[in-house]
Amino acid sequence: MNRKGLFFLILSIIVAVSTIWLNSFWLSYKELVSEENEKQIDYYLSDFSLLQTSSTGEMKYYLQGQHLTHKNSTGGSEIFQPTIQTHDSDGIRLFIQAKKAFQKKSQGNIELSGAVSIKKSNASETSFKLDTENLVFDPVRRELSTDDSITLTTKNGLLTGTGLRSKLDQQELRILSNVHAKFDPNP
Repeated sequence: MNRKGLFFLILSIIVAVSTIWLNSFWLSYKELVSEENEKQIDYYLSDFSLLQTSSTGEMKYYLQGQHLTHKNSTGGSEIFQPTIQTHDSDGIRLFIQAKKAFQKKSQGNIELSGAVSIKKSNASETSFKLDTENLVFDPVRRELSTDDSITLTTKNGLLTGTGLRSKLDQQELRILSNVHAKFDPNP
């Protein structure tokens, strides 16, 4: 009986050590696989809307879209068919639309891509429409920027160029290069 007890003790130790080794191997393999190629989504929203406000309750921006996926590992979000509403320093609303948007971290820049369109309009008319392929919206500093070509259409004409920097709180819009303008005089 002593031999059977000793045999079972040694067998139990071997099983325990093997289990610990397999568990540590599995955890290290899982870390290697999921470090760069993290594909896990911690939540998904469909037909959603989000409102970002200041500490005083004033709207900073309103974001709505068809789908939003959020990855907990990076804190980033991918948004499909986003529409962002914000306002200029004169209080007139800006509507920014695109096919896709990425936000790498909460409160970080929102990178819009694919047929990006900005419309500034009040209840009665559209002041301007700006079209580009890629645009970065900084919700904290309230700035817009792109290095791509842009087309700015107003009721009085058309302006094209390459690159854009805009500060919404200062109503500043700067086109960086290759600026061409065509204005139609009012009769």
